[in-house]
Amino acid sequence: MKYVTIAALVVCLGLGGALWWQSSRVTGLKADKARLERSVQNLEAARAQARTAARVAQAEAERQRALVAEYEQVKDAFREGDFDAPLPDDFRRLLDRILRPGD
Repeated sequence: MKYVTIAALVVCLGLGGALWWQSSRVTGLKADKARLERSVQNLEAARAQARTAARVAQAEAERQRALVAEYEQVKDAFREGDFDAPLPDDFRRLLDRILRPGD
């Protein structure tokens, strides 16, 4: 009877130790899950920012293409001797700043 009691005590202690070890693993896994969820949220935010930046860059590229086309028209008009061709607005503003620096 004494050995059965000791064996039962050892089994209970072993099961208690196994449960404690398993619960510590679960706690660690929950912490890992929370960390990974935060990482996913950060990556999704970064992806959204990258998409916004790509749209802004695309809009800027289109704006620059339009300016290039305007300047090409002015350049072609000057080559043909048409010095009365209208200048793009931003180029006129630049010339005004250069020619009237005191204003």
